[in-house]
Amino acid sequence: MASRNKGVVTLAPATGVRNIFARDWKHHFFDNPKKKVASIPFLRNLVEMTVGEDNSHYVDLTAMLHWKAGSETITVSQLDGIYNAICREEGTSQEPNKLVCELVTEAAEASLADNAGMNLENKIVLAIAIRLVAERFMIDQINDQSVLETLESNQAGRLTEEYKSRFPEKHENIATLDRVALMTPENIHVNSFMYEPIIDMSDDHLRKLFGDVKALC
Repeated sequence: MASRNKGVVTLAPATGVRNIFARDWKHHFFDNPKKKVASIPFLRNLVEMTVGEDNSHYVDLTAMLHWKAGSETITVSQLDGIYNAICREEGTSQEPNKLVCELVTEAAEASLADNAGMNLENKIVLAIAIRLVAERFMIDQINDQSVLETLESNQAGRLTEEYKSRFPEKHENIATLDRVALMTPENIHVNSFMYEPIIDMSDDHLRKLFGDVKALC
């Protein structure tokens, strides 16, 4: 894996390319916040494939990846319970009462301090945090319950189009939101089992976008 950091190019063995969830993240779900957060899309896919989208676990995991009604109340303890049920574990986290949305933000901020490189969990965490901040910003700006009640699918895309139609003069904001739409959806949802698209993306792009999205608020 080649990476560039402050003008220096380094080479390091790529790790976790083959089943990173089973070989790495699963063993650190309860002691590594970034690997816990990065596992959320994978868990959501497992629920979707086994019991379907109507399952309460799927609904809760979706509210950890998208800003939904109730996203601000879901705790780490609830995430642990879902993980234990799916993976047949009995673990607990050190801060079970912490909100998952807070955990995502803290994990993303911690990712900024790491050196550039493979850091697959860092990229997933940053992508999730970017999406949540962007969606929350658009929901707050649109501030129309009649619109929000119709967001059952493709939430980020529909919010972006609604924001553009209501605030066409906000050119810089729209440019940032278009980058969110371009850089995060496939990484988090379409290819969650292999995360291949995000492996090829530089940390720098996601780090910059995270800062730009936070500046919207």
